[in-house]
Amino acid sequence: MRKAEREIKNEQEKFAALLRCESMTLALRTDGAPYLVPLNFGAELGEEGLILYFHCAVEGTKLDLLRADARVGFCAQTLFRVFNKGVAPCGYTSDYESVCGEGIAEIVTDEKERLHGLKVLMAHYTDEIFSDEAFVPRALNITTVVRVRVQKWTGKKLVRP
Repeated sequence: MRKAEREIKNEQEKFAALLRCESMTLALRTDGAPYLVPLNFGAELGEEGLILYFHCAVEGTKLDLLRADARVGFCAQTLFRVFNKGVAPCGYTSDYESVCGEGIAEIVTDEKERLHGLKVLMAHYTDEIFSDEAFVPRALNITTVVRVRVQKWTGKKLVRP
């Protein structure tokens, strides 16, 4: 990282920054240009490290690419403010946090693990607690849950008073 003073080194602080992000962009490999897609996500940090979850339809480009190559990249960011600290336009800057990384994606097939992943995702967006029964079987039948086991990740922030 070029500006080392902006790196979030503490894992818990980095995780907290990730949870402040509303969405993430997932990068997948193709034969040509990278395929990028914005996603809602959930995250948990435990003994296995950082795990991300997202959901999608049961078919489509994203799943085709994941099946061909499970290596993914991701980036999530929060922009706190943009302001002019000098003479416009070169004086404009921003306060932000971002978390980026890479990992291995896998389609979750075990029903208990699928429900766990969906609960982690929902916990990112609401304080409401959902029982297994709250997830409608008709909706679950058309939903794929993907888990990303993050292998490396970095955080960066610049927040001024």
